[in-house]
Amino acid sequence: MVSCSHLLVVLAIVVSVSVTVLAEGEAEVHIVHVEKGDTPLDEVEGKHLDVLASVCGGSQERAKELIIYHYKHGMRGFAAKLTPEQVRELESKPGILGVNKQGVAHTTGGASTGMKVTRV
Repeated sequence: MVSCSHLLVVLAIVVSVSVTVLAEGEAEVHIVHVEKGDTPLDEVEGKHLDVLASVCGGSQERAKELIIYHYKHGMRGFAAKLTPEQVRELESKPGILGVNKQGVAHTTGGASTGMKVTRV
């Protein structure tokens, strides 16, 4: 039989986890588009980790846990699980061209007219 004290401990853990999740916001996969710059291809992943670590309390290990994929050809950037707060922080950083929730995007226009992205 489960004692009342065991139920209180379980309830305290559930409440603690729930409050933490609500405070941090739900993490979702986002694509972070980074300026190409002069970073050599063999150093791009390290640069991505540095950028992501800057919104993870400086933790390279935490950044490695969150990153899902590095984009190095065609565009520079990465996919990572980010909270709304981390998205806002990344969007304000120099060299970040955009942060978009994973999904379908359509582009119109071209190099001469500028590029417009429409989220679907």
